[in-house]
Amino acid sequence: MAHVPLPTNSATTPLDRDEFRAPNSVPTASGSLDATQGLASTSSGGSSSSLNVIHNSNYFGPVTMNKIKSARNVSMGPNHGIINQNSGAGELEEESYLAALDFLSKHMAAGAIHDSKERCDAPKCMPETRVAVQDEILSWITDGHEDTEPKRILWVTGPAGTGKTAILGTIAERCKAEKMLAATFFFSSFSGSLARRSKTHLVSTLAYQLLENEGLDEAAQVRARMCQAIRRSPAILKKRLQTQLEEFILLPFRHGAPTGASSMSQHRMAIIIDGLDECDRRRAKEDEQIEILSAILHAATDPSFPFVIVIASRPELAIREFFSTGLARDATRELFLDDKYDPDADIRLFYESKFSSIRRRFNLSPEWPTVKELLKLVANASGQFIYAATVMRFVEGPPTGTQNVAPAIPGLRTPHQRLERIIGLRTRVHTPNVRPLEALDILYDSVVRTCSEPLLSMKWLRAIHLYDSTMAGMLSTSYRMPARLVRLWLEQSPGEEVCALGPLSSLIYIPSDPNCDKLYSFHHKSFVDFFEDESRCADLYVSPIQTFDFMSHMYFRNMDKRRFFSWTFAHAQSILTGAKILTVYQRACYTERCFSASTSIL
Repeated sequence: MAHVPLPTNSATTPLDRDEFRAPNSVPTASGSLDATQGLASTSSGGSSSSLNVIHNSNYFGPVTMNKIKSARNVSMGPNHGIINQNSGAGELEEESYLAALDFLSKHMAAGAIHDSKERCDAPKCMPETRVAVQDEILSWITDGHEDTEPKRILWVTGPAGTGKTAILGTIAERCKAEKMLAATFFFSSFSGSLARRSKTHLVSTLAYQLLENEGLDEAAQVRARMCQAIRRSPAILKKRLQTQLEEFILLPFRHGAPTGASSMSQHRMAIIIDGLDECDRRRAKEDEQIEILSAILHAATDPSFPFVIVIASRPELAIREFFSTGLARDATRELFLDDKYDPDADIRLFYESKFSSIRRRFNLSPEWPTVKELLKLVANASGQFIYAATVMRFVEGPPTGTQNVAPAIPGLRTPHQRLERIIGLRTRVHTPNVRPLEALDILYDSVVRTCSEPLLSMKWLRAIHLYDSTMAGMLSTSYRMPARLVRLWLEQSPGEEVCALGPLSSLIYIPSDPNCDKLYSFHHKSFVDFFEDESRCADLYVSPIQTFDFMSHMYFRNMDKRRFFSWTFAHAQSILTGAKILTVYQRACYTERCFSASTSIL
């Protein structure tokens, strides 16, 4: 149906349905589209094709035809103006693409992407370190299909503190630079967003990156079919993980690009997933990990799936058992971060770089520290980069300009004194039957004991972790209490935070501005593992029951002082959330007390 708005000063013959007839030829359209000048228009009304014939023998002005995807037998007669035709197909595809991106962006974990703002301070490998392991991973990504027994999954594993996240973060950057990166997801048990601590947003986050990845343009129709999947089933994110992966990613590659896997074999791209062991919903932790691995395995064994997958995690029991049995064993190559990759040489390079920076900052001798001291630090690290990183944060001291730092303890005022404290720690790292993390435990223990009241500091640490992680998961909320509100909740008197946490800047990030809304965050999960395990922190251990008693006592004590009630709604929300936390945690502690009592009776 044609609609022709005509100017009043033109001699025209209006178009009418009875005037449509089939012409012998169709004039060639010329000129450019100008919607502001179009005086005649035709529209398909959303139809994919048009069999109507448009004929106008008297109109001399410009003609614009919009959104006709497939028009045939169209004639405008001896037109003396300009005919502009726009099929609209490209516009519709672009609108669908943008709508799909918008949908996914609302259901994804943006902070889990390797180059997200949330990960701006995430660890990366220093230049010239971890070279051997990086080269092996990159070589597998590019040429692994030529192996005698090709694998589609690479499992990078090793104990806590061996640098898995730093390695995969660096690999992601290098893959991106070489256009070999398909998508990434970095789990984090310390993230302020629940999305990075559970399976919920994994597939949507990967799908978002694949949808906007320019390197996938060669896979015809994949984007269009991913958009169709969203339009067809907007509630797909409520389904199980394997179904999401099947409909969002596998089907588009299977039907949209039948030769997807083979066409991309010359330019392999990787999906990188780090910290699977930090997928931590407590009561369902192992179940979620296995569901994630099962969905990934399902994709990796599909012939149309064009990517290889790199997964990093600690060798936890459930994960280790999954990769060691059945189809997963046949599809997976394991890369264990042990002495084969010479971590001691990399740790020494790390130490040398950090000590050089400290020497410049404090005007120290080029001979400091001695080679003997340096070698002892390397040996004590036992291949654990987190040990080396913690040592250097402790030796360097609080960052310049930090306000909430406790007064320097006598004998620990300078980097040299702090280094001597570390060198003097007694370890048995070279004796038989030693615990793998003993050197790290002794380091953590020593740093905590620099506080004036170590047990008070441990209560603060347990309370911060309880609120941010454990209870947030139980309450299904992404709200996290800013450091300044934690202070109002826990401080017995103003300035107590400085005494309790000030000496621990090498273990926990403490916001320097006391009035900002920034959060506390632990530098590494191994420290949380330390203070949650009584066998590792010994007499410094604070139990969940003791933590609850401390939190509830300080909560009601400070409420009695009416310190909270002059705050805004956001702060009132923290009070209500805190009350809910205490209620839930009180039940858990009551159950624990009952269990302990019944066990003692038996």
